[in-house]
Amino acid sequence: MISRKNCPEKTSVLPALIVLCMVLAAVAVSGCTTTPAPSASKPQAASVKPGGTTPVTAQTTGPHYTVPVQRIIVTNANSAELLIAIGAKDRIVGISDTVKNHPVLGLQFAGVPSIGSWQTPDVEKILSLHPDVVICYSSYLPKNIDRIASAGITILPVDCYKIDTLAADAKTLGHITGLETGSEKFVAFQEKYESLLRSRTAGMQESALPRVYFESYSDYSTLTGGSGADTLVTMAGGRNIAALLPVSSPKVNAEWLVAENPDVIIKVIATSQKDQDFKGLQEKISSRQNSGNISAVKNGRVYIISNDIVYGPRAIIGALYIAKILHPEKFADIIPGKILDEYAGRFAPGTNTTPCMYPPGAG
Repeated sequence: MISRKNCPEKTSVLPALIVLCMVLAAVAVSGCTTTPAPSASKPQAASVKPGGTTPVTAQTTGPHYTVPVQRIIVTNANSAELLIAIGAKDRIVGISDTVKNHPVLGLQFAGVPSIGSWQTPDVEKILSLHPDVVICYSSYLPKNIDRIASAGITILPVDCYKIDTLAADAKTLGHITGLETGSEKFVAFQEKYESLLRSRTAGMQESALPRVYFESYSDYSTLTGGSGADTLVTMAGGRNIAALLPVSSPKVNAEWLVAENPDVIIKVIATSQKDQDFKGLQEKISSRQNSGNISAVKNGRVYIISNDIVYGPRAIIGALYIAKILHPEKFADIIPGKILDEYAGRFAPGTNTTPCMYPPGAG
């Protein structure tokens, strides 16, 4: 039996909302577009002058700003990492507690003030830092967005965690900071390994693809078609057994899982939580009710994967890890850990220092 899981709350967009939806020339050329967030009232059209580059049209009810922006507040770790990756670390003047407490990124922003929770940031603190722009998730806007809007603070909603929109997000951040070269290098890195994945999984019959159960943070919570995890599994040459379930973040149960009998089980873990135990979590999943009847458990194909390489700028590396465990013969020469070392050396130092996958030999 399947029941609806409580999904993360999505904040409604109020009339006073400041939503800045950039339609960049560089993005348009590549065929990528950003869909404006819905608004209860029609926003004013404003001209944002990039200073020596092609003018950008924005939709906003708030103040204008010019690019390249110099003072950025960032509320989520994925956007913070992508800004580091393109060379904009020194532009960040404020961060949320999520970024400050991140085991890797927090060390890089030791002296940067916090604006509190990403869900309800401190408006007075934001104002005291005089930002040009505040970057937040577009999928999950702050709960106090109306108060932020009424304070005249300009917000740029950019997710930076979905693998299929990372290239567009990188180009957006590259444009507003004037660091297009940095964003182009990041996009080239991602596209190189996406191409490798496509070339090695192309032409495979659907019936030959391993059936994968991907479990989210809580027990028996899974993700359906179109989600970030589903995209990673598909890109890596697998079939998400929950893809066609009728709700976006369903809660399943032991009976359903045994009946589906997946070939592989992959469980995501939040590495920012210091008490998490990769090995213990794998053992817990393998000893669940009737789990001994599941092919993935019987064949030792239960894996724990860090959320840092499932969501965010390192997602392509997560896709490579998954591809290697699904198709070890096709990816025998690929060592995702070395590609992560390359990423850390070129884009975001220290991002190769936390656990990625268990068992550690996987990938």
